[in-house]
Amino acid sequence: MLKKILAAGLLCAGMAMAQGSYGGGRSRGGGELDPTASRPRSYNRFDTIVRVLNLDREQEKTVRTILEDGAKEAAPIRDQMSKSRIVVGEAIASNKGEDELKQLAKSSSDLDARLSELEIQAFAKTFAALNETQKKDMQSLGRTLFLMNGMYHIKNWTEP
Repeated sequence: MLKKILAAGLLCAGMAMAQGSYGGGRSRGGGELDPTASRPRSYNRFDTIVRVLNLDREQEKTVRTILEDGAKEAAPIRDQMSKSRIVVGEAIASNKGEDELKQLAKSSSDLDARLSELEIQAFAKTFAALNETQKKDMQSLGRTLFLMNGMYHIKNWTEP
């Protein structure tokens, strides 16, 4: 029974991770109307962060460097996660023991936690690069944190 629950949980987690970005609706910042076009303008994640935080050119360069450095550090962890999921799936398919499945699931979740840690560190460094007025804008900070959540779990962190 525990194997079935574990397998279902891993399947759900894998499907959630495969979803990528957070949808395409305008209610979540999908795009704003461009007065010169008949369709909504699409912003990538980085452009949206720049707009939401109202960054100047120097801050924009700093934040881009912070996020790119985090993405470079996240790449090998993301690759390990992919391999880990395959190992977990193979272990479930071959009816491995409960203890071995728990250990494999834990190692997979540890990698996921490491990516989340990198995202939080990138947010903290971004926050440090802001001026006092920007640091007081809780709505913009909350939206930025939302945008940065899960950004290193995908290969192209700048996509919408």
